[in-house]
Amino acid sequence: MDYPQGGGGDGLLKDAQNEAYFKSWYQKLLAALQFCAGKALSDEFSKEKKLIKILGDIGEKVKSASDPQRQEVLQKEIGRLEEFFQHINTCHLPLNPALCIKGIDRDACSYFRSNALPLKITFLNANPMGKNISVIFKAGDDLRQDMLVLQIIQVMDNIWLQEGLDMQMIIYRCLSTGKGQGLVQLVPDAVTLAKIHRRSGLIGPLKENTIKKWFTRHNHLKMDYEKVCPTGH
Repeated sequence: MDYPQGGGGDGLLKDAQNEAYFKSWYQKLLAALQFCAGKALSDEFSKEKKLIKILGDIGEKVKSASDPQRQEVLQKEIGRLEEFFQHINTCHLPLNPALCIKGIDRDACSYFRSNALPLKITFLNANPMGKNISVIFKAGDDLRQDMLVLQIIQVMDNIWLQEGLDMQMIIYRCLSTGKGQGLVQLVPDAVTLAKIHRRSGLIGPLKENTIKKWFTRHNHLKMDYEKVCPTGH
């Protein structure tokens, strides 16, 4: 069973104390969490918050660097994460506390060239049988909105499944860790809608069958197509 998301949940409660209407309520929740947490859990929260702080600092330095130097700056700053893990050995991942991480795969770390310049950070799994864990650290967007939308989609998917309709939903994890920043689960081998639309030319977004054609191109057998498109549309 997962315990409360420390580096995110604790930080969210502290950040939410600035909310005018719910300030006192969030203060009580934070006080209750701190009162109930034992030393081991408090220490874990501290490690996760330090991890988030380092990621935030790295993100700011990558943004501030000129475009040709960003990858070089990132590789240099990754050293701070390596030092962090040398000191603490292991840490639970705030995005998913069921996962424990022990280091950084330096060569697999990079950044995305979108406006917010989010970081792609790949952690070494503390479980020797587990795969490396890649996440996106994003600064500049209010990820609380993303969390709410994903929770709504999860509720909708539960209703669909109860009615016997499997929509093959992949609901990735998203965690706001403070004002305008947070962690997002990296879904491997994903293709953006923008890329799919570009394959159909300039008016791809305006065509009704663009998505259908893409699914058909990648699922030649009827059985495979019906699996990814349960409704047949």
